[in-house]
Amino acid sequence: MSGLHGGESHFITPEMAKEQGLNSPKSEGTDCPFCGRILEPRGVMLNGRVAWVAFEPCGCEGEANAVKEAEAYELKMRERERKVKLIRSGVKKRYLEATVDEVKAQQYMERFGSDDGRGLYIHGSVGTGKTYLASALACTFIDAGYSVVLTTTLAMLEDIQDTYGKEASSLDAVLRFASSDVLILDDLGKESASAWSASMIFQIVNYRYEAMRPLIVTSQYDLAGLEKRIARQGERESACAIVSRLRQMCHEIKLSGNDRRRG
Repeated sequence: MSGLHGGESHFITPEMAKEQGLNSPKSEGTDCPFCGRILEPRGVMLNGRVAWVAFEPCGCEGEANAVKEAEAYELKMRERERKVKLIRSGVKKRYLEATVDEVKAQQYMERFGSDDGRGLYIHGSVGTGKTYLASALACTFIDAGYSVVLTTTLAMLEDIQDTYGKEASSLDAVLRFASSDVLILDDLGKESASAWSASMIFQIVNYRYEAMRPLIVTSQYDLAGLEKRIARQGERESACAIVSRLRQMCHEIKLSGNDRRRG
């Protein structure tokens, strides 16, 4: 049996059981572990009789302090679990407390779920806060219960390539990125240009495009610049197809300003 904290009106007291003639076993109190006061039992109806399941709250200072300690510990454990979940989804330690502070991104979050699965294309020069904003969006989505994968495009391609010759299939790796509720690709355009990398990026972008699953992308390049970047080794057709889909499936956000890392 344990102490009660709130919800007292939902329970049956020994006096109520006696007054109403309820079928109940003999009720016995217990000492408060903090001040020694005798605490009355509290019961509920179970299979036609009263079951004594807990005790009245004491209200003494010792109990109040114990409740505060328990609540503080529970909050600490929840925060620890949250951080583990964020890190597993790809949020780096530096950005675990990131918040969505960009107006267009805030507006996007407010209408999320009613926008035909559209995502965001966030671009700007080095240090304008692209990774911070991407991480903040990831934190918000994860806290709301969505499955999120946050990764750099280079790391994503390396993860897929690492499956070659191993028991895990490259298809499983591709599906991990393609099928999450929200995929956030950081630094698109920094990866090496090749037919293979362009093909992998197209597969994932196209899967999410057809499935109307949100894709959030950050890049140093605007969309026209990204197309040239992906096509720099001659993969113009794939580059055009990728950027065409991004134009349709993403709202564009341009970040500007001084390099935050120099602040």
